[in-house]
Amino acid sequence: MLFKMISGALILGVMFLSESAFAGCTVRSRMTPSPALPSTISHVRDSLAPGIQFPSSTAGGAYAADVDNADCKIDAIVVTPLGKVVPGVTYQSKTGPAAVFETGIPGIGYALETGNLNSPLVPIGAEPTVFPAGPFGSSGWGYYQLVTLVVTGSVPTGNYRVAAQTTSTLGAMLNGTVVSNRASMGIYALNITVTAKACTITSGATNTVVMPQLVTYSLKAVGDVSAAKSAPFSLGLKCDAGVSVYATLTDATNPANTGNILSLAKNSTASGLGIQIMKKGTSIPLNFGPDSAAKGNTNQWLVGTSAASGSVISVPFEARYIKTAETIKPGAMSALSTITFSYQ
Repeated sequence: MLFKMISGALILGVMFLSESAFAGCTVRSRMTPSPALPSTISHVRDSLAPGIQFPSSTAGGAYAADVDNADCKIDAIVVTPLGKVVPGVTYQSKTGPAAVFETGIPGIGYALETGNLNSPLVPIGAEPTVFPAGPFGSSGWGYYQLVTLVVTGSVPTGNYRVAAQTTSTLGAMLNGTVVSNRASMGIYALNITVTAKACTITSGATNTVVMPQLVTYSLKAVGDVSAAKSAPFSLGLKCDAGVSVYATLTDATNPANTGNILSLAKNSTASGLGIQIMKKGTSIPLNFGPDSAAKGNTNQWLVGTSAASGSVISVPFEARYIKTAETIKPGAMSALSTITFSYQ
C-alpha cells in the first residue's frame, strides 16, 4: 500500500511540473512574411517546371514568432504546417527539400523554412517538424520564417486573388510534449493576372481508327509488325505565337504503360496482338507515358512550334499491328489511347 502512495505522489509531481512549465511558456506571433507575385505575367502555359521558385516572385521572410523565456523550460520547437500538400512537388531549399502547399492559385504553391535567429533555416515538410530550441537569451528564442512561392503546374489565364492565410503554427516543447500555446504564422494576400499562351484543338479531338483486316499467319515471330497500316488520322491545333507544342500518348487501358505497344481493351476477343502508333510516314512507334501536361513528362515529344499567332499545327498518325505472343487468337480487337498536349 505504501508503494502505491509513493507512485501516486510521483505522478502528481510530474503533472505539477508540466503545468508550471506551460504557465511560464508563451509563444507570441510577431511579424507576417510577405512573399510577392508579379502583378502580371505573360508566359507559355506549361513552360514552367514544377518545384522552382515562381518567376519574378520574391520570397518573404520575417521574425515570425518568439517564446517568452521567463521561467520557461523548453528543449525543442515544433512547426506544424496547416496547408494542403501538393502531391509530387518539392522545393529544394539551400538546406534540403521542403514540402509545397497550395496557395489557392492554380499552379502556384508555397514552401516554408523556419529557424532560430541564431541558426540556419530548416525546410518544413508535410508533417510537423521538430528542431532544437535556440540558446537561452533575448534573441535565442526568436524564430524566423521564410516563405517561397513555387511552381506546382500549369498556370492558366486568369485574374487571381487569395486572401491572407495561416500557413503554420509554432509551439515550444519539453521532453516531447508541447508546453506552450501554438502561435500562428501566415502570409498576406496574393494577387496576380496571368496571360498564358496556349493552343486550342480545332479538329480530331475524337478519332475512331479502323484497322485493316489481318491475316494472322503473316506475322511469324513475336515482335513482327504488319505491313498494312491504318488510314492516317490527325489532330489540328491553333496556337498563339511562339508556343512549342509537346505531346504524350497514354494507354487508357493501362495508364502505367511506358512501352510502345497499346494494350487491348477488355472487350477484345482477339489475343496475341497489340497496336503501335507512329507519326505518319515513320516506322518508329511512339512510347506511352502518364496523362500529364507537365514539362518533361515521361515519353513526351515535340510536335512543333507555332511561328505566329493563329498558326495551325497538324499532328498526323498511323497505326499497325504487332505480334505479342506465340499464338494469335482470331477475333475482334479494340484499344484506346489518349493524347495530352503540353504548351511550352
